[in-house]
Amino acid sequence: MGKDRLLPIIALLILITASTASLYVHAIQTTTETLTVNGQDYTVDQLFSLAKLRSVNGSEFTGIALDDLLVKTGVSNPGQHQYTLRSADGYEKTVTWDNMKNGLLTKNCESIFPDLPKAFRVKDIVTIEVK
Repeated sequence: MGKDRLLPIIALLILITASTASLYVHAIQTTTETLTVNGQDYTVDQLFSLAKLRSVNGSEFTGIALDDLLVKTGVSNPGQHQYTLRSADGYEKTVTWDNMKNGLLTKNCESIFPDLPKAFRVKDIVTIEVK
């Protein structure tokens, strides 16, 4: 086969692959108005009324303190656990209690950890799991 026939076939395969990937991500996304913390469902407003506000990076980010949030939601012995933050699209990161002590949860459900790389900024968090 010549290049004139091969290129359209490759382009079509790329389009099909991209469309399938997009459909998959859309299918696994969770749409919810609640955030599950340690097995309990809360609205964002409820969480913001429970925990104290904190700012990091010279007030660039403002949100509730994740360590305070976990204590107020009833996690016993919080220093002995690890925590998995999971987004609506399935992306997740696991952090330690020391990380949670510096972390924030913003109003749009994004985690901010000034002491960790940007990869730990989980957006659209739907679950904070205690391990």
